[in-house]
Amino acid sequence: MIFGFKPLEGGYDIPMREVGANIPFDWLIYIIMFIPIGIFLYGAFKKYQMWTIGKGEIHRNDKAGARTVSFLVNSFLQARVIKKPLAGWMHFFLFWGFLLLFMAAGIDAAHHWLGWPHLVGYLYMGMSWIVDVFGFLALIGIMVLAYIRYIQKPDRLNDTKASDGWIILLVFAILLTGYFIEGLRLAAQIQLSTTMAQIAYEKICSPFGWMFAAMFAGMSLDSILIWHRLLWWFHMAIAFMFIAIIPFTKLWHIFAGMINYIFRDLEPSALRFVENIEEAETFGVERIEEYGWKDLLDLDACIRCGRCQENCPAYNTGKHLNPKITIIQNMKKHLEEKMPYLLEAKENPEEVTEVAMTDAAAEQVSPMDQSLLYDVVTTDVIWDCTNCRACMEHCPMYIEHIPKIVEMRRNLVMWQGDMPGEAQMAFTNMERNYNPWGVGWAGRAGWLEERGVRDLVNLVPEDGKEFEYLLYAGCAVSFDDRYKRVGEALVRLLDKAGVSFGYLGTEEYCCGDSARRLGNEYLYQTLVNQNLESFNNYGVKKIIVVCPHGYNALKNEYPQMGGNFEVYHYTEILAKLVAEGKLKPGKSLGAKISYHDSCFLGRHNGVYDQPRAVLKAAGASITEIDKSRNFGFCCGAGGGRMWMEEEAVEGFKRINDTRTDQLLVTNPQMIVTNCPFCLTMISDGVKAAEAEENTKVFDVAEVLWQSMQ
Repeated sequence: MIFGFKPLEGGYDIPMREVGANIPFDWLIYIIMFIPIGIFLYGAFKKYQMWTIGKGEIHRNDKAGARTVSFLVNSFLQARVIKKPLAGWMHFFLFWGFLLLFMAAGIDAAHHWLGWPHLVGYLYMGMSWIVDVFGFLALIGIMVLAYIRYIQKPDRLNDTKASDGWIILLVFAILLTGYFIEGLRLAAQIQLSTTMAQIAYEKICSPFGWMFAAMFAGMSLDSILIWHRLLWWFHMAIAFMFIAIIPFTKLWHIFAGMINYIFRDLEPSALRFVENIEEAETFGVERIEEYGWKDLLDLDACIRCGRCQENCPAYNTGKHLNPKITIIQNMKKHLEEKMPYLLEAKENPEEVTEVAMTDAAAEQVSPMDQSLLYDVVTTDVIWDCTNCRACMEHCPMYIEHIPKIVEMRRNLVMWQGDMPGEAQMAFTNMERNYNPWGVGWAGRAGWLEERGVRDLVNLVPEDGKEFEYLLYAGCAVSFDDRYKRVGEALVRLLDKAGVSFGYLGTEEYCCGDSARRLGNEYLYQTLVNQNLESFNNYGVKKIIVVCPHGYNALKNEYPQMGGNFEVYHYTEILAKLVAEGKLKPGKSLGAKISYHDSCFLGRHNGVYDQPRAVLKAAGASITEIDKSRNFGFCCGAGGGRMWMEEEAVEGFKRINDTRTDQLLVTNPQMIVTNCPFCLTMISDGVKAAEAEENTKVFDVAEVLWQSMQ
């Protein structure tokens, strides 16, 4: 059949389809296909080269089973993608429609090259039906996605490019021409059949193809056959174009995302540890190539869906930070521009220096001369982040934004010495008095006397009694006048429940979270070492932490330095004590409550139900708002922002005021938090909203203690 072709026939005795029927020189397609495949492989190799430019090491070759499950669940079940239902399910249909169509094309190629037998009978009918239905769902999916992008125009898609439209059009054309070809084939076979019964099985095999066939019922057989050939070649041409452009367009996220699912961070929420910090020659990241290969892979995995932007408190209050654009996309553009120089530098360092100098003299600054910190991302963006983790929580590709930001902060703080004055003041306070408030460290246990609970507490360095749990009260309980009342309530509750706990007083130091999140890793490690020395001296095994920031640090980050303990947030302990009947509220408060999920207890650690269980036990009526649980909106104090002033952007409110407005929508009698930072920020927000008379702000421990009176 070199110069001829297999003619189309009517229906077959056994349901089947003749591959390549009516297409002259159809065998050529199986040779031409190596051209787009070759282009694809070349582009994929260039992407691999770009990722391996990264110098920072990220070891992600552990937990093979969990990584395999992550790959399968997120790639083929689209687990994270469908969490945004409409766009997510349309993407699901598009993914599976294309995957099945390519599988069908692969079976045809295997038939040509390997002589695989035709699919016949029920196998053909079943496979054909699945491909036909999912292909049509993919067609619907691409149309709905186009509607969302170009008609609805949600703000999260605020960086639409011309290429987005061309890719949508290309995908739509591939799918639509596929159904035209199928309809033409079936229309021809209907005319070639002696009876309709002879071809009736195709109604089942290709239900949507049969619908398209009706469009060509009035055409002559010769016209149908000619159009079938022309559209077949056009369809193959644009399908091959699709394959060839994948590595050079946003379509590359298909493969970059799958790789990301395998190598995503499977560990609890923790920043990356700096080994041998005393011997480090540099700190953090100053140039794009100093990131690890996984960080560079992240840049390619970004599909620009805008879910990170949609949930970012900084972006939603008008700040410079947009995790999609000012972090990921700006870094991606910079990397792509810098990559040729970096690849050349690997081979010919001297020649690259000359090229960079020549380009620098031009009007446009050479990528080699651009500063990642000051030109590409900018310090305004770097310092805006509250580390709330909303971007990472909702990214369908598991892109890791926070570690990238903190690495840049580390360079600014420990290498450049460039940081906001408020951050420097917080560092000084932690260095001198082991707390960011700057209050004398010698008074760290003074709150016990002040709140009248000294007799209820085993102050270990003085009393020397044994204990089951260490109460890590944290800096806020010790030095914040408002939060001392929370510490008192918790102590009274633990005492009432008969919990054996000790407290270190002046031998307890700041957990170091704010220092680390602001980029001062050296100070963080110093504070951790001091705490670990105290913990080990007194044989600590179990720890109850009051502040979610300290909870996250002690539970998830202290193990990096050998601090392995059983760590609980106090709401987890209270929920357990209530469930066991050791704490029995004496009265029902009956108050209408808005509950605020703190970021470091919620998104960072997944603790949502325990605080609610405690509040319900106290008789509170919780009215959930839209922005709750993993969609909760940050109070604005995370990531060390507690110690930095926030200026409201014109046309927007500050983050804490924005969050307070959300919590006040239900007209609650109380707003309840579980974090000292949140309590401060929300209390300030209630004052700013002049809602103090009607709405009081309390901590979970205070609410439960009130119900115990």
